[in-house]
Amino acid sequence: MVNPNGSYTTEPNILKENLAKLYDTVVDKRLICVYTILTRENHISTKRVVELAFTSDFEKECITCASADSVYRALKKLQEQGFIIGQLTKAGYVWQILLD
Repeated sequence: MVNPNGSYTTEPNILKENLAKLYDTVVDKRLICVYTILTRENHISTKRVVELAFTSDFEKECITCASADSVYRALKKLQEQGFIIGQLTKAGYVWQILLD
């Protein structure tokens, strides 16, 4: 969510509710992986999401993320489902959680 001053915030209740929905309904665990990453670092590039997916911090959530392509497909799927938004910039896509 963008504040009037241009900064980004995350609202913990919405994040928890959305993550619970994903755990309850999602067969594709990659969606949980990338959503979890965005709950910790929101408004980040695809490259950064991929970097984080392959760190030990996210090894539990991202065990099924076998490649950068699989991470990107998960991001696009979450966007289609209305959980996140991707904005194309000169540096590539930047992703953030939708809180509305």
